[in-house]
Amino acid sequence: MWDSQLVWARDSQAGYIQGRITEMGAHEYEVQPEDNKHPKRNCIPEDIFPSCEAVSDHDDNCELMFLNEATLLDNIKNRYYKDKIYTYVANILIAVNPYKEIRDLYAKTTIKRYNGKSLGELPPHVYAIADKAIR
Repeated sequence: MWDSQLVWARDSQAGYIQGRITEMGAHEYEVQPEDNKHPKRNCIPEDIFPSCEAVSDHDDNCELMFLNEATLLDNIKNRYYKDKIYTYVANILIAVNPYKEIRDLYAKTTIKRYNGKSLGELPPHVYAIADKAIR
């Protein structure tokens, strides 16, 4: 079932490392990381989670093919690197501090764009949540 499938393996330093299962034992799986920064490792099945082949960038984490800690964190990280600091989980908004100013993120034109729109109609934003709250 898991053989050569792309997976996330729990890691004490990085959180999760993406790799492929190269060998399956009775109680452990051998995972070869996709990058060359980390060594091959043995993991118990409870520390392995399925992963998508494509790089994820979903506005809503509920759109992910596999919904687990590793894929959620990966999606949020990928969006963060693109200055997309807001991500939905259904109607809950996750916000990540960008530690920098993002152009037009809170501009008056942005407020107007979100006025009267339903969640999911536009990219995730605190203004979408605020608009929903006052309606």
